[in-house]
Amino acid sequence: MKDYSQDYYHIGERCIILDTGAIFSGFVLSNLDKSITVPSVIQEVKDEPSKNILNIVVNADKLTIINPDKEFLSKIIEEAKKWKLSNKLSKTDLDVLALSLQLKEKCKEVYLATDDYSIQKLAIKLGIRIIKIKYRGIRELKK
Repeated sequence: MKDYSQDYYHIGERCIILDTGAIFSGFVLSNLDKSITVPSVIQEVKDEPSKNILNIVVNADKLTIINPDKEFLSKIIEEAKKWKLSNKLSKTDLDVLALSLQLKEKCKEVYLATDDYSIQKLAIKLGIRIIKIKYRGIRELKK
């Protein structure tokens, strides 16, 4: 599987970042835009149907894989602690959120495709838009 750096990937108007659920659900196939994810999402995909989906989108050059910068990962870890979400977010969740925050500086619009409520909660607090995959998602943030 290809690994891209930020220099390789042309950042533009709209960036769609995928969590693992977006791969499992097949969202990545129905999305017409090029998508972005992190290596830890790819590592979580172990079942054959999802691996096949990954191979299709990577070979079609519809998925870019980028490691988030450590600076943004540190910011996300701080924010997770601040909002008492540290124990609800995995390393992969933190990576996806860090990349989303990082790309906010390079894209006009950043969307995070996820059904995970803890990811949604922190993303919304950071001004990152959510694409709900299967479930309704968060309607209102509670303190």
